[in-house]
Amino acid sequence: MRYRILITLFGASLAAWSQPNCTGITLDVDARCACVKDPNSQACGLVKAGLYEPHDMTKMKPLTPGWTGTASPTQPTNRTATAAPARAQQARVVPLTHKDYLRFLQPNAQLAVGIDFGKILQSPELVSAVFGPADGEDDRNKMLGALKEMDHLWLSFAGLGDLVIVMTGKFEQGVAARMFYSQGIQPVFLGDAHAMMIGPEPSIQAALGRLAKPATGGGWVARRARELSKDHETWIVTEPPAGAHQASALPGIRQFAMGVRLAAPAGIDGEVVADSEGNAEKMAAWVDRVKSAVREKTGVGVLDALAIERTGTTLKFTAKDETLLAGEAGKKAMKSDLGVELYGIIMGDFPGAPARTVAEDKLMAVKVGMNREEVLSLLGTPLSVSSIQGLDTPRETWTYQIPFGKQLSVRLDGGVVTSAPR
Repeated sequence: MRYRILITLFGASLAAWSQPNCTGITLDVDARCACVKDPNSQACGLVKAGLYEPHDMTKMKPLTPGWTGTASPTQPTNRTATAAPARAQQARVVPLTHKDYLRFLQPNAQLAVGIDFGKILQSPELVSAVFGPADGEDDRNKMLGALKEMDHLWLSFAGLGDLVIVMTGKFEQGVAARMFYSQGIQPVFLGDAHAMMIGPEPSIQAALGRLAKPATGGGWVARRARELSKDHETWIVTEPPAGAHQASALPGIRQFAMGVRLAAPAGIDGEVVADSEGNAEKMAAWVDRVKSAVREKTGVGVLDALAIERTGTTLKFTAKDETLLAGEAGKKAMKSDLGVELYGIIMGDFPGAPARTVAEDKLMAVKVGMNREEVLSLLGTPLSVSSIQGLDTPRETWTYQIPFGKQLSVRLDGGVVTSAPR
């Protein structure tokens, strides 16, 4: 549970969505080509509304020009470069006389993340859950190779165009660096080959300026991140913009922080700050309802270890054992509506992240023979729709996003489910 969230954040920060090649058979089978065939059609209207856009958070995509060290907004990065081996490049090295890397955090950050990679790659099951099946094996292996070089990763996000990632590890072999170079990114090495930084050039320069000075207090996110980093190996802190999460079951969230401690005593610590005591009380009641629903559905109180304490507008939550950190209990919790809401809190305003997710246990309730209306009632509007034109029986594939996980698709022929989610 803990690392799937953070890998999703890392993938989202590197995402830039490619467009379909509307030639040949693709013109007929890819619904995103509807505007090429008929700009005035209803299908084209859906394309323009974003219904048919792909958002697979488990696959890494080419990066936007703003992440490169040399490209300008008027000079797009050459996307064909991702298909060719990365050429040797002159490393950018900036002297650094300390290891207080958290100085790089933007003082007014909306989101800050810290992760210790010490145990992430020791579990084959966890690797499979995070990176998916073996299709796309080359990209998967590149990402795994890059992660194996890393010891720690910290992320600071302060709005569109201001995102910086700092990584420490053993980068002498160049696996992570080559992955970035191949996509037009020029990382900055901090002192030597054991620390590197990536991000848009203006954000990098600002972060380097902060690294050169003593740490300052900053806003709530920066301060809380430093506090959690002292005794939690993994942490997430976010302060969403005003008005965010209006459609959430957890309304009025002003601040959210969660830290995971792997060393004894292992557990989760965190807090949610609401905009009113009434909304804080609603949040506490919602957690109780989710606990009961999961217990009724699974026959096991997998969320019982999660304790909630409300003081005014603040909800503090703790889990002092391993049940929510690993194993079946954590998986079941993330498959429930808890995973959907947690995703919304953390990823809701992050660029490139799918806006709509569906609890995996609901998605698995879709059965062959259900009609279109039943699926919509259970799952809501799909993240994307693709269709094949010209068949006697209309065929559509509806795709839904699982929180912090993969996408699953449902096939409908003539408005009836003919293939279970896969």
